[in-house]
This record gives sequence, structure tokens and C-alpha cells, in this order.
Amino acid sequence: MRTRTPCTILAATVCLTTVLGACTTPSSGSGGGSGTKQNVTLTVAEWTNPGAVEFTKELNAKFEKAHPGVTVKLQTAPTANGAWQQLWNSMLHSKSVDVLAQFAPTQQGYAPDYTDLEPGGSAALITSGQLTDLKDQPFMKRYDAADQAAAVGYKGGVYGVMAAEYVGAGALWYKKDLLEKYHVSLPTTFEEFLGACETLKKAGVTPIFVSAKDGMHGGVWQGIANQTLMKGHQPSESVKVSEDRATAFWKGSQSWADPVYKEISQQHQKVMRYIEPGASGVSQQTAPGVWAAQSDNYPFLLDGSWDGAAVQQANPKLNLGFFVMPGTDDPAANRVAFKPDLSWVVPASTKHKDLAMEWLAMFSEPENYKKWLAATGSISTQPELKNTSLPWMDWLNSHMDDAYPQLTNPWVPAGAPLDAAGPDLYKLAPIGGDSIDTILSRAASAYRKSVDK
Repeated sequence: MRTRTPCTILAATVCLTTVLGACTTPSSGSGGGSGTKQNVTLTVAEWTNPGAVEFTKELNAKFEKAHPGVTVKLQTAPTANGAWQQLWNSMLHSKSVDVLAQFAPTQQGYAPDYTDLEPGGSAALITSGQLTDLKDQPFMKRYDAADQAAAVGYKGGVYGVMAAEYVGAGALWYKKDLLEKYHVSLPTTFEEFLGACETLKKAGVTPIFVSAKDGMHGGVWQGIANQTLMKGHQPSESVKVSEDRATAFWKGSQSWADPVYKEISQQHQKVMRYIEPGASGVSQQTAPGVWAAQSDNYPFLLDGSWDGAAVQQANPKLNLGFFVMPGTDDPAANRVAFKPDLSWVVPASTKHKDLAMEWLAMFSEPENYKKWLAATGSISTQPELKNTSLPWMDWLNSHMDDAYPQLTNPWVPAGAPLDAAGPDLYKLAPIGGDSIDTILSRAASAYRKSVDK
């Protein structure tokens, strides 16, 4: 799960930079099972997230108890400033990791051959044979096969356990007591949401707190875009909707300058009228705590569902709620879009493959996975396990039946300008000084130039 990585809320390029490791070697020396006698060290690595790290430490202790002679070593690094990427690249190069956390590449990571785009990030690890296919592992039966294939699948194989997914597009935390005080109900349409914000503004409170400094305001645009583009489609069609759009962009029949994106941007600007005036100076690292501490202001916080623990830690007494902003005036279209996140993978170079599989099997046991969900606030990826009973998840739990994987951006070559993958919302008024037509025209031009090189 995510440690507040706001750049993913704004448009991001497909091809992430990665250093591919050396050729893989056959696994050997894999001690496994409770009868293990030799001293073996199993290395697990994940990025820094307090809830996830504490859970992993507990699971490691449980695993060691069940496997005498085995020591589980946990390696962590923050995602900020490239520290996590440096760690996992180094560990893959040195073949010193057995179970590794990766962000799910999704099918966006594999552009068609005619684009001549090379996969990046974890997708590159998969296509180069550096990760192990887990499809036939017994523990994979606990997970939704379609969701796993969409997140970490490639050519019939499944190269990880997508263990966490979150809601970021249009995600809003809210203070239940504050809405009740001003007689505001949760809106089900876009106009109702604007009406709620206007009521709160007239009452003397600032409706929305957000870290525009770190791009979290982009969640409004993405939320509206997902609900608008998925209108009339079944949840199972989200991957195809993304692929069809990417194909149309590449071949030139669609662009960021199309009317639908102007409408989305206009809706986005309407919401921006109700944000904290100093939002461009608010850091995402501090935003959840600052928002939670002010019980009489800022009814809404624009932030992903991954930040539940941070909010509750800042103010344990806060009567907290969470929902997704309705981005259209059709309640049936205003569905939840979730984003695959942390996925456990097993490098092909591991010397302890059997033990790695046993660790993943233990992680996947319902008793343990329930604790993972409670610690991280993740949406469950196991169909037999419902989401946790955390109080703030009440709305989310009742709106997951028609939820769908968040739409992905069109394919973009590595090194392309940021706005080739979508309008640069830092430059759109009121955060920036540019008009809607300007940012959309710039994005359309940047995209076309990047793919026509």
C-alpha cells in the first residue's frame, strides 16, 4: 500500500525507469516446511508504511515459529526521493531478496508491439523473466482471478499476489459530526455535491482541505473522468475501456483536446472554488494530520483511502467517514474506481523459492489476511473476505458491488513531457494561471509530438 505518493493522482507516464537485473539463475538451497533444520535467512522487502510494516513483522515472527531454523529479515525504505526504487533494484541485482513488494503494473504496462514501447518498472521485470509465475500456487485460489490477472497478469501467467488496492480517484474523507451540524447529507450527484459545498461555505467553513502542493487536487479530475468515461459500461469492461482509449489516442482519433476532457476540466474547476485558499502550500505529508486536528473546519479532505491510519492517529476521537465524490448527475454512473497497489512478487533468482511460497501461503490465510486489511485499510482482494469493519469503511463496503479498476492513462513513451499523459493540473486556474483550453491544447500537442517521434 501507498505511503502518500501524490504524483500517482496526477497523470503519470507508463514507462517507469528501472534497471534490469542480471540474468536469472535456477533456484537452489530452498529450505522449507516446519522440518527445516539448517539456518536459512528469508528476506522480505516492502516500502515504508507503518501499518503494513508492523503487520509484516508479526507475520514474520509467526513464520519463524512455524519454521525452526529460518530467520525472516525485513528490509524497508520510503517511497520518497527514489529510496524504495534504489533498494529493490539493488536487492534484485545482488539476488538478495526472496519476497518483494511491487506496485502492480496493470495491463497499462504492456503496450502493443506496434507502439515500439518497452515495458518499464515491474512490467519490465515480468517480461524479462525476472519474476516467478504464481498462477498455479494453491494460495492463489483465495484471490479473485480476474482482478489478479488485470493487476499482475501477463500472457496467461500471474506474476504476483496483488494484496492491496485503494480508492484515490475522487476519494473524500469527511467529518460526520460536522456534516450533521450543518444538516448536509452525503451527495449522490455532482450538483448535490456543489450544493453541499455552497451550504458549508455560507456557514463560514472552508469545505475542502487538500494538498495541491503535491498534486492531490488531481483526484477530483480523475474521479470525474473515471465516472464519465465508464458511464454505461459494466465493471468488467474497465480494462477494455482503457485499452480502447489508449489505442484511439495512439492512432490519433482521440486527444486531450476532445470536448469530453473540456467538460471534465470545467467540472474540476467548479470543485476547486471550494478548496482551502492556501492549498498550493499544503504538503501531503502533513495534510491528513492537519485536517483531522481541526474538528470545526474543513468538512472534506481530498485524499486516498490509504491514509485512514494517518487520519485516525492524528485524531482518534474524530467521527470519520469516507466516500467517493459523485462526478456526474447520474447516480448510477457515480461508482467507485479502485486502484491495484501493493503486490508481492517472488524473484526468479531467489535461493529459497519454496520458503517464499510458504510465506505467501501463510500471508494469504484468511486469519492473517484479515489482520493485513485492518492494519492497512486496504480493500479486500479475496472474494471470500469482506472488507474490514473499520467504522470509516461503512460507505465503501456498501458500494463495492459495482466498483471497477480505475482507468489507466494512454500509453506514453519514456521521457515524454508530463502533460503528454494528461493535462497539467498544477497550471490550471485557480492553482495555476492557465485556462482550460490552454492546458488541454498543450497536453494534446505534447502527446502527439511524443508518439510521432
